Amino acid sequence: MQGDFSDPTPSLPAASDPHQAAIKFRNELLAMGWPDGKRVAEMADISPGKNSAQYAARLRASGALLGVWDLPHRTFRHPDFQFDAHGKVLPEVAQLLKALPGGDDDSSGWRRAFWMYSPHPGLDAENPVHVFKFDAQRVIDVAKREFDGNSNAHR
Repeated sequence: MQGDFSDPTPSLPAASDPHQAAIKFRNELLAMGWPDGKRVAEMADISPGKNSAQYAARLRASGALLGVWDLPHRTFRHPDFQFDAHGKVLPEVAQLLKALPGGDDDSSGWRRAFWMYSPHPGLDAENPVHVFKFDAQRVIDVAKREFDGNSNAHR
């Protein structure tokens, strides 16, 4: 389930209207085809059923999985950097999400997703999502330094 990191990931475009730029960036990220809750359960070999999406909801609620709200489809999507080649959630994801601002300030998950998919000076202008696959601890450390354990911090 790992993404192909040779393809460039969209990055937050510069625009005169920041709101429109964020919408465009969000739509580009959603176009990457991230799995919904039912697909996350399938990847984890959870028996299919009408409540299979609850597996991902429990992971999100416990801070072990990042989900972003896909309004047109009225479901959460789960960025694929969080999964190993077999579709299992990487254990480092929980550490990362603990370091990033979340909770009520980011109930849709987009603030954290934008941070993960935007170039970061602490990572030599690489997107955290690219570095995470190869050096998760480095991304976690950068997030901890930036947000200093304060889940309400703003960039």
